[in-house]
Amino acid sequence: MFKNYIKIAWRNIWKNKLFSAINIISLAIGLSASFVIGLMIYHEFSFDNFHSNQDRIYRVSTRFFGKDHSNINRGINTPLTKVLKDDFPGISSATSLYTYRPYEVKVGDKKYKNSEGAIFTDKNYFEIFQYQFLAGTKESLNDPNKIILSKNKAEKYFPNLSYDQVLGKTITYDDSATVEVAGIVADFSEKTDLIFDEFISLDAAKKTDMDWAVSNESWTSISSSSQLFVLLHPNTVKSELQNKLDALGKEHEDKEAAERGDHLGFNLQALPEMHFSEYGLFDYGNSAANKSVLTYLSFIALFLLLLGCINFVNLNTAAATQRAKEIGIRKTLGSSKKQLMFQFLGETFLLTLISGILSIGFGYMLYKVFAEFLSPTFQYSLILQPEIITGIMLLLLIVSL
Repeated sequence: MFKNYIKIAWRNIWKNKLFSAINIISLAIGLSASFVIGLMIYHEFSFDNFHSNQDRIYRVSTRFFGKDHSNINRGINTPLTKVLKDDFPGISSATSLYTYRPYEVKVGDKKYKNSEGAIFTDKNYFEIFQYQFLAGTKESLNDPNKIILSKNKAEKYFPNLSYDQVLGKTITYDDSATVEVAGIVADFSEKTDLIFDEFISLDAAKKTDMDWAVSNESWTSISSSSQLFVLLHPNTVKSELQNKLDALGKEHEDKEAAERGDHLGFNLQALPEMHFSEYGLFDYGNSAANKSVLTYLSFIALFLLLLGCINFVNLNTAAATQRAKEIGIRKTLGSSKKQLMFQFLGETFLLTLISGILSIGFGYMLYKVFAEFLSPTFQYSLILQPEIITGIMLLLLIVSL
């Protein structure tokens, strides 16, 4: 029976080729624009949502503020990390990291220029962010002159060795710091702003030009290369912890600056919020999405979708009035109201399905046209994810009804 409905529906669509083509293409255009915008929004809100305990992970930033100004900076001072570890019972773990861009990396006889993705940190980094270890352990990072590599970086530096064979190999940075490979971790497959792949023990920084950053004990001097992350205990109340951070900032602010009205503070920023600019954070060149822009785009996508659907419904309604004679003949031949309803629903769903398939192709064309204006991490292949396909099918079903 269902096969017969589809056959009749296809026959009617083919019989009215021009009308069907206009109907299909107009809906496909509206759907394609909505799909591209919807995928952009989905993409931006999916960063760093995969970490276990991600609701308890925060970045601590530095705030310089006064009566008429407030500047928030991701950089932190060196003493803060130790104080948070030792004196804040609401914090389960804390780690600081310092981004490092060596001019030259030497691996055996090979040299790599201007390498990116290296940081100086400690084992607490791997307590807060859960990486899969393919070789070695996180504890080794607290030993002097050790490094943990990502899978991709290990395969780049040591292409013909197994992971276990890579352990113990040495890497030299800028002819000043030689470190030994003590672990290898799998790269994150999900979207993240933590794009690091060389994790070097903190003590090694003192042999490089990063010595000043890790050795500076001033509370009012921050390093632009640094970041500080904390993992809160499950029962820690964020507002109470923030109050303690406010008090800590007041305790260590420069007294002369305070008399002039310039104060020091520390702010908690939830991990997923790192990707957005609403926090007012100076993040040293890191691109940030804007929630307000994404909200406006969502309204545009909804408008285009509604416009396409309304046009689709109007065209179908106009076509239905012209088929009154056909409906009368079918009733005379014994077709029930239910059968006629299923026939028209079948035609509508088939039109919608064809539009949906075309819209995926149209969407890809739109993506290619505007690719240079989109986030470099955004890929149209996102549309092939099972949850996206399911959402599209549900949308097409709703439109056809």
